[in-house]
Amino acid sequence: MQAIRAMGIILVTAALAACVPAPPPINSLAFEERPPLPGQPGYLQTIKYIDDGVHYISPTAGFFVSGTGDMCFQGAIVPGVSPEYIRSNYWCMSPHAVSSVDALENGISYINQVRLWCQLAAPQCAYKIGYPNILDTMWIANSITAETVPFQRQRDAIEYLVYLMGGSVERQQALQ
Repeated sequence: MQAIRAMGIILVTAALAACVPAPPPINSLAFEERPPLPGQPGYLQTIKYIDDGVHYISPTAGFFVSGTGDMCFQGAIVPGVSPEYIRSNYWCMSPHAVSSVDALENGISYINQVRLWCQLAAPQCAYKIGYPNILDTMWIANSITAETVPFQRQRDAIEYLVYLMGGSVERQQALQ
């Protein structure tokens, strides 16, 4: 009797799952708004290059373009007074909300980083997807920081990906 009930539950669950549309593909070419520049890598190659850089630091880290067209870092550093590294969460940001991308040298751990900043007109544009954690209470922020190598070329690749996805990034210069 219990076996029949369990089988019925499985069949109903399978039938309902068939009714739910499949999630949009990750890294879809639908989000490429501009063609690659002459002599430069394409959209998918740029995503893979950025993913390889963050994956090199930690096998559980990653980078992808979500089904909604946002750039997402798995295992990004959670911003705050004492930064935390939570592997199971993703930090995402729209390429249209990126103001600048910094390449940051870390003289303590020697694992360098890139930081994507939100535009002033779109504060707190970075958001987290993941599970609540006692150490991590932030769900939105004004930047995303990810450890990567080679960090300066990764910064350039992220800026180029923002360009390919229709956004624009300005290089920040010191005020004089």
